[in-house]
This record gives sequence, structure tokens and C-alpha cells, in this order.
Amino acid sequence: MTSATICCCGKACVRGRWLRSEASAGEREARKEAEGLCYCFSSTPTLQILAPRGTLSPFMSLPKRFTFRPRGNEHIQLFRAGRVAGSMDLIYWHPLALKRHRDAPLFKEREEFLLHLLRRGSNRTRVQCVGGMLLRAIDALGLKLLRPLSPKDVDYAIQRIWGQKAERGSNFRGFHAAYALRNHFSMFLRFHGKLKTRKLPRPPFAEELDSFSEFNRCRNLLPGSVESHRLKTRIFLDWYSLRGKSLSKLSIHHIDRFIAKKKAEGWSSGTFSSAIQALRVFVRYGHSQGWCPDIADGIKAPYHSRLGVPPQGRAWTEVVQLLEATKGKDLASVRAKAALSLIATYALRCSEAARLLLSDFDWKKRTVTLRRSKRGRKQMLPFPLDVRQAVLNYIRLRPRCSVRQLFVTLRPPYRPIQKTSFYCLTSRRLKKLGIISGCLGPHSIRHARAMQLLRSGSTVKEIGDLLGQRHAESPLFYAKFDVELLREVANFKLEGLI
Repeated sequence: MTSATICCCGKACVRGRWLRSEASAGEREARKEAEGLCYCFSSTPTLQILAPRGTLSPFMSLPKRFTFRPRGNEHIQLFRAGRVAGSMDLIYWHPLALKRHRDAPLFKEREEFLLHLLRRGSNRTRVQCVGGMLLRAIDALGLKLLRPLSPKDVDYAIQRIWGQKAERGSNFRGFHAAYALRNHFSMFLRFHGKLKTRKLPRPPFAEELDSFSEFNRCRNLLPGSVESHRLKTRIFLDWYSLRGKSLSKLSIHHIDRFIAKKKAEGWSSGTFSSAIQALRVFVRYGHSQGWCPDIADGIKAPYHSRLGVPPQGRAWTEVVQLLEATKGKDLASVRAKAALSLIATYALRCSEAARLLLSDFDWKKRTVTLRRSKRGRKQMLPFPLDVRQAVLNYIRLRPRCSVRQLFVTLRPPYRPIQKTSFYCLTSRRLKKLGIISGCLGPHSIRHARAMQLLRSGSTVKEIGDLLGQRHAESPLFYAKFDVELLREVANFKLEGLI
């Protein structure tokens, strides 16, 4: 008989080597009678069991014994939820590995960084690899105390370990590991604020731009609108700063030259309209602050009509084909199926899909709460069966993490996906179907949904309410692209009415 240590997780251990062991009924009863929880959740001693020598590997059946108390994935989930404190033994189980890390320099700093990665969603195996990389870098640099280091110091550590520099296009033996060490050791230094980086020069008129952004926030604009106004104003200020003049010398002549230059570069009338609107607000605010002359009323954008914009919507048959083709069982396909179903059903914008929370779905009442981008308006809409099933399939496979948003990244550290990711999610699958012309993003599905509702007989107000439009006449924009409806208007007879 050979002695082994077993925890309530059902894992047996002899000298740090793992062996799956099925506990007998008597042992399960003994675990139930033990006070508290198993060691994965508390410090309750593990059970000592006897196993036949033949059931263990020859190299595991050694006479010496020690108590080996592992901490399983359940404890890591509690740590990520903030219910238990973290320590290095969450990452390393073997006593020799723990001793190696505790005896090495900068133990406290390394422990904080590794627990940070574990909390963000990285799995234990990945964190263990990063811990090994940190030890190699610290040993190569001879660090005893953490001090500020530059990227050149990180490259010096790589050169000491591999004998070569990890430059672009390098192909020496182990260059993949060298790149990984450079990235993770730089993250470690940046996490502790010890990475020396070259300070980039501030953009021209940076103080004015910061003040303008704060002014827009006080106007209760959405964060996306604040960033859009800042970006478009900065494009003009970058161009104007090349003239070497202050804002007090700004004139309409400069605005006209800027418009002519961007028109030659291919800006559309819609881009001009939004850029000039942001610039007009900036000049008006600059005049109130004493930066600019009072020329805001003279800033005019080229004529722009929404009726001149080419159709952006896909045919509804293409949307149905896209949904039917997205039927894989892997996490990426299931996530795409849920996202496309929600976008096609509720005509969501990218930002609206990215803002969806797990708490927005009421499974008892079978409703979903949407937050529209225009003025942050909320909607509570019914939850159809097919969409509900697609979302439920994704939630079952969704990685367990503390992120509240519905859609998260596929790989750790898990974080909410950005609104730009929805374009890649949509365009790649449309291209696989052979659809390569026209608009390929989620907004084309939004337009297709509006036109599909219009053809099915929904009123303009009903479509506007579903799409979250601010103005009642906004859905009329989609009617100009429906040739069948326009043909009915053209064929309408006025006989007997005049």
C-alpha cells in the first residue's frame, strides 16, 4: 500500500505528481463529516488515503511523504470575484516551485503582477509561463530592487539570455520566446510604473482641445460625440499649426483653404458637414474664451443632402443567408451568431451592441433592455425565441469573468470587445459568402432591417421607435431606396380626386 494525499476536489498526490483517484463511498462520507469546506475553499486538512501500490506510477511510489494541498479552479473563481485573498500558491502548487519563487528577488512585485493577470482572466498555465519569464529577466539583469528600466535594458536582458537581439525579422532559435519575454517583462515594469518611455510632444493647441472637450461634456454630450468633436477639431488645428499662427489670427480664409484641401483629398459631403459643425462649435467656444475672433456664423459647409447618399443597406435575403451560414459550435461562431441575431432583429448600432449587459436580459419576462446611442434613450422590447436561443447558447460558452458586458474577447485576459470588432465580425462572414461590394458592416444590416420593416407594412413612426431615431421623419431616409414603394407612388392615379 502507498500513502497519498487527497483533497475534496478528487485529486490524489504523491510527491507532487498528480493522479486522478475515485474516492469510495466511505471516503465521500468522511468528507461530508469534515468540518467546513475542502481545502480548495479553506484550510481544512486534506484526507490521507491508502492506495494499492500498483495503481501508482513507479516513479511516484517513493517512501517519503508530505501533505500537498492544491487549490483548484473554484478557488480562482472566488479570487476573481473578490471573495478570497490571493497569494502565490494560487498559481504554483508544487512546494519546490513555491520555494523557488519565494527565494528569488522581487517576490512581492512579481506576486502582485501575476495575481493581476490571474484576476483579469488569464489561465493558470499562462500565468505560470509569465512567472518563469520574469525570473529569467530579473536574473539576467541582476535585479535586487525594482528600479526604472528602459526598453534598451529589456533588450539587453534578451541578449544576455539568447545571445542575440530580438529585432524585427529575427529568426534565431527561440526568438518567439524572446519576443514573449520582452512583451511580458515590459508589462511587468509598466504595471509598477518603472518602464521608462519617451515622452511624446503634446499636440498643438492641446490645452484648448482639453478645455473644448470638457465644455462638450458639460453639454451632456455622449462620450462618443465628445471624442468625435475633439478628433475633427484636432484635424483642423494640426493643419492650422503648420502655418505658425495663433488662434487670434484665425480667419474665414483659413477655413476655406482647409475645406479645399480636404475636398481634394476625397472627403465626402457628409464628412464635411460633421467636421464643419464641430469646428463651428469650437470657434464659437473659443471666442467666448478670448482665443478666436467672432467668425463662427461665417463658417459654412458645402451643401449636403441625405438624399444624395448611396444606399448602405444589404438585401434582406443576404442578411438571412448570413444568419443561416453562421452555425458553428465553437465560441467564435456562437458569439457571432448571437451578435448578428441581435443586430438584425433590433437594428443595433455597433456601440449599442457593445454596451449590452448581462443584466439587460429578463429571462422570465422575455424582454431585453436596449440603450440607444442618441441621447442615451432606453427601450424595453420583446425577446423572440430564435434570438433568445442564440444568446443563451453564447452565455453557456461565454468565459467566466467579472466583465458585465455581454460580449467579451475570446482569449484572456477577458475584456469587453470594442465597437470596431463588430465590423470585422460582420465583414469577414459576408466576404466568405462572396459578398464583397457595398457596405459590409453592421450598419448595413441596420439599414436592411429598416427597409424590411418598411416593405412589410410598418409605419414610419413604428420604424423610428424601433431604430431609436430622434426625429419622426428620419425613417423616411430609407424609403428613397425602396424602388417597389416608389413605383407604387409613381403609378398612383389622381383621376376623380382633382
